[in-house]
Amino acid sequence: MKHGRVKPFKYSPFITAGVISLPDLKSLVSQMEREGATKVKFTGETVFVWDTPQGPDGFELRLPYPANQFKYGGVRPVKLCSAETFCQNFKRPVLNLALELDRRFHDYALGKKVIIGVAGCQRSCSEPATKDIGVIAHPQGYEIMAGGSAGMKPRIARRLAIVQTETEVIEFIERILGYLKEHGANSMRLGKLIDKRGWDDFAAAVTPPHLADAVALAARTEITEGRPGEEFD
Repeated sequence: MKHGRVKPFKYSPFITAGVISLPDLKSLVSQMEREGATKVKFTGETVFVWDTPQGPDGFELRLPYPANQFKYGGVRPVKLCSAETFCQNFKRPVLNLALELDRRFHDYALGKKVIIGVAGCQRSCSEPATKDIGVIAHPQGYEIMAGGSAGMKPRIARRLAIVQTETEVIEFIERILGYLKEHGANSMRLGKLIDKRGWDDFAAAVTPPHLADAVALAARTEITEGRPGEEFD
């Protein structure tokens, strides 16, 4: 109980990249109804809510999806925009990238939380500039940003690199997470760690040697918007 309020029982299923088929969604909702859930929140992570502080007996043995955890450090579910499946403003495909990032890095063990945002164009509907790690698709490539956050002390991420493939995005992110695991304290978000150690130290450590040109490209490139899907005309 906090401030005299009774905390209801909640279940947030980890749905990779937040994308689910209609049959699977119907099955999930039907099960949650049988289990006694009375409400559901769809924005951000999906959360089913009960009217009571305790959940159904043995519910943890019947979870249709692993439960999201929000009380410890680690990589949270990827924040994805509507992507190319649902929106035609995309500059490059990002759905498969977000799915792969979730598969590889969800719950990557860290002392502090890390949020990754992925957007298919500069509209940035998933707000990658306010995430620890952000990826924005442009006609010039995939822009990788680092050090952002929302919360009580919001900050804008800084552009790190522009790469050409999803594999290269993953390489950078893997090294960023490794850097944070090696140098970060339990209470330190990525942006604070970068402030402490310096941007140059961070950039040098997380840049794969064969992608050094991607950092130089980011420093000198002026991003242009282009037309939706023009890379595939």
